[in-house]
Amino acid sequence: MSEENQLPERLSRETFFESEYMRLHLDRVRQPNGCIIERFHYVEFPRPAVGVVVENDRGQVVLCRVPRYTSMTCTWSVPAGGVEEGEDVLESARREVREETGFESFEHRLVYTYYPQQGSSNKLFQIVFCKAGEETGSFDPNEISEVGWFSRDEVEALITRGEMQDGLGLTALLLWLRTANTSGQS
Repeated sequence: MSEENQLPERLSRETFFESEYMRLHLDRVRQPNGCIIERFHYVEFPRPAVGVVVENDRGQVVLCRVPRYTSMTCTWSVPAGGVEEGEDVLESARREVREETGFESFEHRLVYTYYPQQGSSNKLFQIVFCKAGEETGSFDPNEISEVGWFSRDEVEALITRGEMQDGLGLTALLLWLRTANTSGQS
């Protein structure tokens, strides 16, 4: 069986909501085995998001404490945000680091791309690792309540205590910890 025959097929779509950030659809879908899903709820995001692990020359990463209305929390995460229309993911990473931490950054590299909610959304997360540059500004107080530098042990402790609740930040830091473990960094 060809791969094309193994993918679902949209038979119809009704769009309930549209904004510059997202669209909500109700689709009718045929599964590869022929089964029809009459009402598939689909959240479409027009642009991906980027999460950035910024490491300084002491092996620490910068984290931002972010107040989140949706979960009524204010927890630590990596600098992150949406990739603007026409913007390269590495440019977006540089911009988000500057806006959310006040630091410049360099040596950006895309390390991972994934879909956090494949069952209901096309949301795409891209994780970038980079090095910290000079502090040239301050963080955006409308988005961020605090910025701090954390060692590998401190990041592991945040995760162990359940204080890293943001999925993009958690995934990015676990990938960083794995890299740090395999390269002998502390």
